[in-house]
Parts: sequence; structure tokens; C-alpha cells
Amino acid sequence: MVTIKVPRGVRDKVRDAAQAAHVTQGQLIEELLRERRKAEFWATLESEIPDKEYLDELDEADRAFAADAEAAITDYEASE
Repeated sequence: MVTIKVPRGVRDKVRDAAQAAHVTQGQLIEELLRERRKAEFWATLESEIPDKEYLDELDEADRAFAADAEAAITDYEASE
């Protein structure tokens, strides 16, 4: 265990939030840090813009899938 220096108001908020959630102050802080890491991960992911090559490959795959699906439907309907 260690002591950290935080303003009294922050200490009181942490204490009250931990009590309300029925967890220790340490558990609450760990949970808040996990949530912050998740938020940072998603913010980073959302900020990344896919490059044109990736988008072109995705388009090509979509067209190939659509063509395969159309061929499968045509074959199925012909066999009925």
C-alpha cells in the first residue's frame, strides 16, 4: 500500500463513488483506468483513416462476393 496526494475533494469523490459501487477505492481506480485505456484505444482506432489501397481491396472483395452470390442464386434457381 502507498499513499497518493490528491485534493480532498477528489479523495471524497473517489471514496463516495467506491462506496456506491460496493468496491474498494483501489478497485474503483483500476476500473477507471481500464475504461480510460479502452476509450483511448477506440479513439485511436477511429482516428485512423484507411488508406486507398485497403479501400480498393475491400471494394474488390465486395464485388467478388456479390458476383459469387449472384452465380449461386442463378444456379439454384436453374436447378429447381
